[in-house]
Parts: sequence; structure tokens; C-alpha cells
Amino acid sequence: MTTFLWFVSFVLHGISLFLIILLSLKWMKIKETEREQAELIREMETMMTTYLMQFKEENERFVKQITSSTIRQHSRSLRKEQMSPPVEHVVDRIELSSTAPKEEQSLESLVSEALKLQQQGRTIDEIAKTLKRGKTEMELLLKFHQK
Repeated sequence: MTTFLWFVSFVLHGISLFLIILLSLKWMKIKETEREQAELIREMETMMTTYLMQFKEENERFVKQITSSTIRQHSRSLRKEQMSPPVEHVVDRIELSSTAPKEEQSLESLVSEALKLQQQGRTIDEIAKTLKRGKTEMELLLKFHQK
């Protein structure tokens, strides 16, 4: 009977040793993956830092270019003002026009045309293409003006 117990003990010890080896191998793989992830993170951080530095330098160059061009334009306009003869008499004219009613008329005709096309059974896409407007614009227009 003791030999049987010794045999069972050796088998259990063998199985436990095998499982310990498997666990250590898995643990080593996990540690290797963690090291690779840490390295990838460092590489990504350096790439992002480099990109941001290049972006910053490009922005600084752009700002310098814009400021120099505005300074040049300002100096040109000053030269033109100095070279032009003084204006003795300036007359400002303001033409009053009725643009709002025209816009309202065109909006009303647009609404009536869209409603007419909808009553004919056309889809919103077809209405938008016919009236040369956006699909969303037509959806909202028809939604607000439905009876």
C-alpha cells in the first residue's frame, strides 16, 4: 500500500512540477510582451514629440510669414496714400435696395416648388437635386412647412 501512495505522490509531484514550468513560461512571455509594449510606447512618444515640434516650427514660420506680409501690405498702403493727391471733396452714396423682400420671395418660391415636388411623390434626394440645394436643407424646409 505504501508503494502505491509513493507512486501517487511522485505522479502528483510530477504534474505539479510540469504545471510550475508551464506557469513560468507563460509568465516569461507576459513579461516579454510588457517590455515590447513599453518600448512601443516610448517610440510613439518620441514620434509624437517630434511631430509636435515640427508642427510648432511650421506654425512659427507661418506666423512670421503672415506678419511680414501684413507689414509689407501696410507699408505699401501707406506709400499709396502718401503718393495719391488729397481728396478735396468726397461724396458717399448709399444705395438703398430692397434685398430682404427678394430673398423672402425666393424663399417662398423655393418652399412652394419643394412642396409641389413632394406632392408629386418625389423623394427628398430628387427634390434637392432638382432645386440644386442640399438634402438636409430640403428635409428641414419640408418638415417646417408641412401642413
